[in-house]
Amino acid sequence: MDEYQELSIDYDILNPKEVIFQQKDFFKKLIEEFSIKSCLDCACGTGWHLFMLDELGLNCFGSDLSPSMLLIAKKNLLSKQIPLKLVDFRRLSYSWEMKFDMIICMSTSLPHMLTEVDIIAALDSMFRQLNENGILIISNGISDSLLIEKPKLIPARILKEQAFYFFMEYPTSERVIFNILNIKKIKNGFQHGFAFIENNAMKKVDVEKYLTKIPFKKINYYGNYDFSPYSVKSSKRLIIIAQK
Repeated sequence: MDEYQELSIDYDILNPKEVIFQQKDFFKKLIEEFSIKSCLDCACGTGWHLFMLDELGLNCFGSDLSPSMLLIAKKNLLSKQIPLKLVDFRRLSYSWEMKFDMIICMSTSLPHMLTEVDIIAALDSMFRQLNENGILIISNGISDSLLIEKPKLIPARILKEQAFYFFMEYPTSERVIFNILNIKKIKNGFQHGFAFIENNAMKKVDVEKYLTKIPFKKINYYGNYDFSPYSVKSSKRLIIIAQK
């Protein structure tokens, strides 16, 4: 089942390329610091991270588990020569023979793994596809502060003709559910769309526990793309940079 089939149609409005491109300086610094030449986006979605990283001079490759998101990525990347594949990031070696200087897993993709077994399988798969001294970058919008505050409603994106609202549920300490309402203004009224995504309620301490199972030699945690330190109380994002 492709849980992004409904959401993919308007995903680039919810998470637009202009917002993604604001991460350019973050990646540029890492590319220079770690001498990155190649990159795999293992949860590439609609492809805009790949577009940006290609513009920064990297040899880019992309994969995703959602056929509908990959279809849009192919359209967004028509001007680029970037290979795209339908791949489960728990099994990267099944489809990618080469290894990479950098692997990225952005846009709260890792928390789609609902069990510890699957999370560790994913992290191990990513680790194995890295070159020696390569880096894994994970970005999660599920942070400790979100799980502490437990907001019921998040206005995710409000535009003149369209709006996205997240109605949040926290059924257990291990789960967080995003009920996504997409409201679009049309000629004679409004059109509504709905999507449901269940995620692992992954705190920093959980990520630290999972990463002890994988032999990364250096791991850093940040709260934003400006490399600010991660704060359990206030950070709205958890960014992990792990070096092989």
